Amino acid sequence: MNSKRTLFGLPFPQAIALFSFLVVLVSIWVHMEIRLAELNIEIINLKQDILIHKTDNRRDMEILRSELNTDMKEIIRKIDDIQIYLRKNN
Repeated sequence: MNSKRTLFGLPFPQAIALFSFLVVLVSIWVHMEIRLAELNIEIINLKQDILIHKTDNRRDMEILRSELNTDMKEIIRKIDDIQIYLRKNN
């Protein structure tokens, strides 16, 4: 009698195929977990960059606003001087 070799009740080629399939599934799962972790890190870094740029933009806007106010006051003062000059000469 010729008995076939079995592994866990499966013929040897099927056992190898099942083992290979399970290894592939685990490999894909590990790869996906690693990629998700990388994406989460990228998202966290992007959020930090957004917050930094948001703060920088807010500071820049405040500087521009104060410069604009200063410039407008200077322009208004010069217009007032011109008006005063024109009133005196009329």
